Amino acid sequence: MKLLALSLVIGAFATGCAVEPNDRLIGAGAYGDSLAAGDNTQHHFQDPNTGENGISDPNQVRVDTTNVGSPEVVARLHSCSKVSYAELGSILKSRGIDTANKTNSSAGALYTQGAASLGVANYPGRVAEAVIASTAALSKEFDIFVAAAIEIQGKLQNGLTMTACPTVKIIDNTGFTKDGISCLMGKPASDNHVAVANDAVSVAQTKGLTLAQGQTIAIASILEAAHTCE
Repeated sequence: MKLLALSLVIGAFATGCAVEPNDRLIGAGAYGDSLAAGDNTQHHFQDPNTGENGISDPNQVRVDTTNVGSPEVVARLHSCSKVSYAELGSILKSRGIDTANKTNSSAGALYTQGAASLGVANYPGRVAEAVIASTAALSKEFDIFVAAAIEIQGKLQNGLTMTACPTVKIIDNTGFTKDGISCLMGKPASDNHVAVANDAVSVAQTKGLTLAQGQTIAIASILEAAHTCE
């Protein structure tokens, strides 16, 4: 039940993030319904006669693209790369996670012991850090954010704040705050983000979970939707 709830909330946050940006892609024109922006990039329409790449209906590609959002939003998601190992550590530390904590199942232990899965550089083997996230890297990252959410929620429950925004209350007596969600994501939150987070807590409680568990699910979903591309 918790895993299903987490998956649904992550999807809702990812959708909430797909809002119209202030900037626009240049040269969309006739290619406005494509994953690419202009004449010098690869378009992903498929050939209905050959079924190239396993997709036979180009109209379905257009529908799928439209469902994701505007060409600007699609292009950003389409070009998203993996968060580097060092940057992931910085994100965790700035959100109040002790990455040196080696306690079993702690976010710090999962982070330090999961370096290989997260695609760190292998200098003796002359292998650079992975740029594109593998399935193993994303799975490990999701595990880390779930563990981090438990620790963050515990600290918030005790009245503590996060290093990234020490004066911001993530949760008040009305629920999640917009500034608090902005701090978790590292980007401005919208009213939709607040609504989804608070709704996740309410739904969790109707399913028999506690307030703390609902808040943990919401925090994990915010972190995962903001810092992964999947």
